[in-house]
Amino acid sequence: MKVVFISSWFSENTGYSENFFPKAFAKLGHEVHVVSSNVQIYYNSPNYREIYEPFIGPNIVATGIKELDGYKLHRLPYYESGKKLGIGNLREYLVKLNPDVIQTFNIDELATYDAAVVSRDNGFNLFTGCHLHASVLRKNNRITLREKVERITNKFRYSLRLINRETIVCYPISSDAADIAVSYYGVPESKIKIQPLGVDTDLFKPCIDKELETKRNQLRSKLGFTESDIVCIYTGRFTREKNPQCLAKAIDYLNEQDKPYKGLFVGRGTKEDVQYIQSMSGCTVYPFVTVQELPYFYRAADVGVWPREESTSQIDAVACGLPIIVSNRVQVTERVESNGLVYEESDYRDLANKLLELESSETRKKMGVYGAKKIETKFSWNSIAKARLVDYEEILSK
Repeated sequence: MKVVFISSWFSENTGYSENFFPKAFAKLGHEVHVVSSNVQIYYNSPNYREIYEPFIGPNIVATGIKELDGYKLHRLPYYESGKKLGIGNLREYLVKLNPDVIQTFNIDELATYDAAVVSRDNGFNLFTGCHLHASVLRKNNRITLREKVERITNKFRYSLRLINRETIVCYPISSDAADIAVSYYGVPESKIKIQPLGVDTDLFKPCIDKELETKRNQLRSKLGFTESDIVCIYTGRFTREKNPQCLAKAIDYLNEQDKPYKGLFVGRGTKEDVQYIQSMSGCTVYPFVTVQELPYFYRAADVGVWPREESTSQIDAVACGLPIIVSNRVQVTERVESNGLVYEESDYRDLANKLLELESSETRKKMGVYGAKKIETKFSWNSIAKARLVDYEEILSK
């Protein structure tokens, strides 16, 4: 089977579904291609040079074809229409590839519309997705994403009608994403099939042997943590939307009480964001690391904390044996059931209290073991790819 995944942007050495899902599908023995533009994620961010370029390189890269993790990555020239990102010459390129299946990751993109046109004209099988969570809809003192989507929907009504008509199955990553796909993008409910994001469990795994345990201890020592420290890790962007500052304040608050909690913040933000976190007692900032290095940092920690919104980093951390704490406003509660806690969003004192509930190493170990097993059985990219393959084969058989 020849499968083409379409993503408007692509960044190597990161841990997004655009990186891992094609890899998992290629492992099943199929011919897999990823077609993208020649821009990186957040390529048009005003702080790109400061935050992202040191980690993933220039925001615009060369076009061309590259072998990567068992599949071929095709980068075509990008273009912009209004504020939307497109992939140049995509329709002609898809006809040339002549795939059995086209899979996109989001509905309302120029590339998805191009895929729908090509599918209509050439009889290709189009599958779409929706990765938009309800938590992202809340934007203080600005136009809400709901209003934005409604405006886009009105402006691109014809495009969405064509996309939804050509879509065989749309895969939202959660129940709230499914509601958004139906309510905002107009996807027929009969075409909705919820499938969560996954984890590369070959890469993200607990300390299952002495070698990994030794590397855990070595990294903790390198970062300045003692054996008795309870290290709370956050990974990602240091933005207000993600609010890692809340965790920094909670760690500072606990240090005032002489509690053995430390904060490890792996990522990058503006100079002001970094300085704020570093000013809190017990907090260490470490720059972005590649996805291959990231599991070692999770295994060197004791608790994972993401104060706002959903993140694939949450399930990566769970796969490495960490209990996690997330906001009470996120709707992917299956990520923390029996292996984590929720706190009152933006309340650093409540977050501190939840961290105190995980002070016992036995409690953390019990949650961590349960969570890692849950990821292996329900959230691995391998199992998700196998389930998706069943859908593809069913359509091809018809």
